[in-house]
Amino acid sequence: MLQIAICDDDTAFSSQIEDIIEAECDEKNIRSDIEVFTDGYYLLKAIKQGSIFNIIFLDIEMKKLDGLATAREIRKIDSTVLIIYISGFDDYLKELFEVEPFRFISKPLDKDRLIRYFGEAYKRVQDNEEYFQFSFNKELKKCPLKDIVYFESNNRTIYIHLNDGTTTYFYGKLADVEEKLKGSKFVFLRPHQSYFVNYHYIKKLNFYYLTLGYLNKDIDIKISVDRQKAIKAAVLELAANKMPF
Repeated sequence: MLQIAICDDDTAFSSQIEDIIEAECDEKNIRSDIEVFTDGYYLLKAIKQGSIFNIIFLDIEMKKLDGLATAREIRKIDSTVLIIYISGFDDYLKELFEVEPFRFISKPLDKDRLIRYFGEAYKRVQDNEEYFQFSFNKELKKCPLKDIVYFESNNRTIYIHLNDGTTTYFYGKLADVEEKLKGSKFVFLRPHQSYFVNYHYIKKLNFYYLTLGYLNKDIDIKISVDRQKAIKAAVLELAANKMPF
């Protein structure tokens, strides 16, 4: 799921960007979620509360908290989000350099340029190593998906078991993790309501268990009775598509 934020106190301009991006996502079958903010203050508040974005369209000139001040605070929390700035480039060249602009668009909006920049940003997001990002104690954290062996849920606590033997955790629902990772190039399977496992670490399986192998050890994960046929079918399909264990 591509997470996009549009932050501009000009609501008509924000709506214009939103409509164009939504149309592009529909045309290219990109699963996306777009949130619109009227000031940097509200965008920053959302990020501090745990919202995570891949791409941000950020106006520079806003009344409560301008784009540059907002970007400086965002960069303290998330150094990877792509920010496309909106305003007079020449007036803010030095300051923009400090907060790592991905692209710049000006008003009035050039639709073709916006579409091109969005495409370039989406490609960058896809090309970058994929991470699972989460918030814990108001701090943004992320783990490379390739390093995650499995997620385990216990009493609304999600434990992330990594391939180096370490474990980290956050509070949430496993169903939300599953939804968030739909469309990822890393395939995860849900053999049990309490587990969400990385297909690439599956060493073997039978009708009742699948075995994850890492660090020269094996971990058996029970397959729920109601999921046995679906898991077997999913693994066979993945194997047929040349994604071997």
